[in-house]
Amino acid sequence: MDGVLLRPGTWLDQLLAFWRWWRTELAALLPPSLREALRTADDATLIDVEPSEFVVCRRQGAVETVIARIPRDAFAGRALRLAVPHAEGLAAWFADPVILQLPAEDALSRPLRLPRGAARNLDDILKHEVVRQSPLDAADIYYDYRVVAAGRETLDVALRIIRREPVDACVQLCRDAGIALSAVEFADGGGRADGGTFPADAAAARVLRFRPRLVPTLAALVLLLAVGLLASIYLRGEAAAADLDDRVDAARSGAMVVEALQQKLDAANRQAAFLAQQKRNPAAVAVLATVARLLPDDAWLYEFELNGDEVRLHGFSAEAASLIALFDSSPYFADAQFRAPLMQGPTPGQQRFDLSVKLRKGAS
Repeated sequence: MDGVLLRPGTWLDQLLAFWRWWRTELAALLPPSLREALRTADDATLIDVEPSEFVVCRRQGAVETVIARIPRDAFAGRALRLAVPHAEGLAAWFADPVILQLPAEDALSRPLRLPRGAARNLDDILKHEVVRQSPLDAADIYYDYRVVAAGRETLDVALRIIRREPVDACVQLCRDAGIALSAVEFADGGGRADGGTFPADAAAARVLRFRPRLVPTLAALVLLLAVGLLASIYLRGEAAAADLDDRVDAARSGAMVVEALQQKLDAANRQAAFLAQQKRNPAAVAVLATVARLLPDDAWLYEFELNGDEVRLHGFSAEAASLIALFDSSPYFADAQFRAPLMQGPTPGQQRFDLSVKLRKGAS
């Protein structure tokens, strides 16, 4: 396997290139109006340094709008204070950064080709390399740099050097005007530098570095809040469903108890109605008393019916098979027969019977 392909720097460059391509493709899917609204990385307030004046511009995307042209005289600081928007506190994180733009022709450009491994310590390497490239002493210059190309073996860097004195004069003027500079750049349209030594306000510079991540961070927070909201709604629904299930189970248990009590009550009502009916019918009471005397001691009835001259007996007995002969031999009953086969009773040795007999004429 080719060892060059395994170098961390190469894989990192490929990963960053893929990320830039993927972000561009995602941005292309957005509507133009939304894409323009989310494009905040290039928006800024520019203070363009000209030989005889300062030009304050508002840059929004690719459009620059001139706010003011301020002559470089004794009143320049006061005019800058009025022309450049100020933001404090939390608003500073969402306000446009203020960038001081220096004339590109005032810089000394030096192309450098360094080993690919220099990317890991590029700032430290250029601190020593700028001494060799500058005609002035290191204490008298500022510099910045931008990585132009990165190959497998080499790293191409564009180094720009400028005298410190004019830069310090402009930076001090901005500080006197209460302006926090986020960066100092060159007005050559080459884009933001990857690093350098230009003086800038530390807090404003941090905000500027964070700005490309601001919208994704806010989007992630919104997504996190939405997920949290959905999770809370789901958990609340689960809790409500569990509480409802508990209530349903409790109601079902109560209903079962009520149903059992109702069945007992219905049985008691039937027995009470049967007894009341028998009390109203003296003949039925007499027949029932006669049946009770004939039945063996181990037999008992759970249902008694009297329909005309037919008596229907339902009960249990250990000698159920002998009941037919017992009733046929009685002077009060005749034609005894089982209406259903004998069945096993609730206890061993007992049989359930369904017996019908006829009253003999003249029996009471």
